[in-house]
Amino acid sequence: TIEEEDTFKVTVRMFLEFGLVQQFNIPYKVLCRWVLSVKKNYRPVSYHNWRHALNVCQTMFTVLRTGKMDRFMDDPEIFGLLVACLCHDLDHRGTNNAFQSKVESPLAILYSTSTMEHHHFDQCVMILSSEGNNIFQGLNTEDYRRVMKVVEQAILSTDLALYFRKKDRFLETA
Repeated sequence: TIEEEDTFKVTVRMFLEFGLVQQFNIPYKVLCRWVLSVKKNYRPVSYHNWRHALNVCQTMFTVLRTGKMDRFMDDPEIFGLLVACLCHDLDHRGTNNAFQSKVESPLAILYSTSTMEHHHFDQCVMILSSEGNNIFQGLNTEDYRRVMKVVEQAILSTDLALYFRKKDRFLETA
């Protein structure tokens, strides 16, 4: 088990291991501030918290590196996936979309579908837009568009209702 104070170092190390810091000219202070901002924007809920986000990111790192799936992706896709894994449950309230709709929460009114997932993505964009947190500042326009598309699609794809709707169709094609 990783000690709480080491979760920051582990997160930064994943970006360094893939060479993303050098490849995309990410200032080290900006990366550090962004990781700390992401961590801070997780609530202390029992499951969808910072530790869960780190576990998801470590799993993706392992699939890409040890599972050698990185050979099928380019650097902007890998960058986007790591960011999406860390941000996929930002500001989670510990309730699901059905609950949000049932109580007609402000989030459910704002986002009619995939309520929490849209909120998580918007929180991710908000952090990236905050001063000193733009880890994408070194990307050219095309890479920025591609990375943001990966981040958005990956985060929105965490809506399990969408997964279950598509699962049977996927199994039929397999």
